[in-house]
This record gives sequence, C-alpha cells and structure tokens, in this order.
Amino acid sequence: MRTILVIALAIMLMSAGSASAQIVDMNTVTCNDFNGFKKDTTFAIVMWLDAYYRDDDDPPIIDFDKLAKKGARLAVYCGQNPTHSLTTAAEPIMEQK
Repeated sequence: MRTILVIALAIMLMSAGSASAQIVDMNTVTCNDFNGFKKDTTFAIVMWLDAYYRDDDDPPIIDFDKLAKKGARLAVYCGQNPTHSLTTAAEPIMEQK
C-alpha cells in the first residue's frame, strides 16, 4: 500500500522535470518551510505524509478531496505555529480518517 503511494509520488516528482528538482529532508522541514513551498511541492509533501501515516492494512485509495482538506488544515496549523516540525504538526492531522 505504501509502496503504491510512494511510487505515485516519485513519478509525480520526476515528471516535474530537472528544472524544478528539489530535495526535501522531512526530518528538518518546519511549518514555515511548508507554507513557503510552491503549491505542487506542498501537494507532493501532503501525499507523502498521508502515505507515511497510514496503517499497513489501509486500502490503497487516494482520496484527493481528503488530501486537500488535510493539506488545508496543515497549512492553517503551520501558519499559527511556524517553528514546529512539519512531521510533528502533521501526525494528528494525517492520522484522522
């Protein structure tokens, strides 16, 4: 399940082209960084976070509406807490079903 999402994310990132190639170390990203990224980068990160926080037995379904809502909640939280680690901020949001 995670493999499918990771592959989808990798394909999406590779199709962006080398002109926009970017490396994101999720261990160091803050909320301020997240809110400063371009829209396509934030979407890729939200997809990655969604896959990272899923249970292994969750069905392999990508719900774009849910992803958009989780991304919006994360952006609001990050706007209010710019120094927080993105992964720490994302955990309670991404674990919601």
